[in-house]
Amino acid sequence: MTTHRPVLAVFLCLAQLVLPAAASADDKPVPIDEGLAKKGEGVYGRWCVSCHGALGDGRGYSAQWLEPRPRDFTSGIFKCRSTPSGTLPTNADLLRTLKIGFYHTYMPAWAVLGDAQLYAVIEYIKTFSPKWKEEAPGTPIVIPPEPPNDEASVKRGKSIWKNNQCEKCHGPEGKGNGASAPTLRDDWGFPDQPFNFTASDKRKCGATNVDLYRTFMTGVSGSPMPSFGDSISQQDAWDLVHYVNSLLLPPNTEYPIAEHY
Repeated sequence: MTTHRPVLAVFLCLAQLVLPAAASADDKPVPIDEGLAKKGEGVYGRWCVSCHGALGDGRGYSAQWLEPRPRDFTSGIFKCRSTPSGTLPTNADLLRTLKIGFYHTYMPAWAVLGDAQLYAVIEYIKTFSPKWKEEAPGTPIVIPPEPPNDEASVKRGKSIWKNNQCEKCHGPEGKGNGASAPTLRDDWGFPDQPFNFTASDKRKCGATNVDLYRTFMTGVSGSPMPSFGDSISQQDAWDLVHYVNSLLLPPNTEYPIAEHY
């Protein structure tokens, strides 16, 4: 499956400058900007409809040939978020995904469109699901500074990996070939292959350690990957990040053709 290069980190910072702050889950829903959504409809029709479909249900003309399938926006479920499991993402989360794309999928980076068009299409995407009129985005989790990535941290992370049975899905060596892997499905019934941590340092939701930490603590909604935010500590999460990074094999390592990642 094709991958694409990460965009410059400066684009990620712009999300905080351009978009309004998200409301907490206890606040009232933020009204959709209908005027902006109308502009976003044109952007969506030009760049997004062939995969995500005219109804936003992930059933565009091209979807039948794509694996994994395009996101179904009607569900209001988004994989990459800074917000707790089960809550809506913030505008900044959505902008980040649009700008860097979705690694190891056919979702490219759209930073070239510029913030104005991306913000407009974000508002339009919200019109596909009633959840945006019923709920406010969740409150982003707090991510503490990364502690030293040393041998002790990696060793602790290995214990956390085993204690939380990560190898059942990702395999004992992190190759995505655990015993449960062949049976895993996403919320829409499609096969969902666990990530192969030995093959790439660019995970689906980003290429940085912060991105991986965020994924561990918020989960990947719509997929079998749960949130560990209520079961491991912040230190544990960072140790797990460091252990997972240690599983990456050197470049040019040969992989069996049948192995997915």
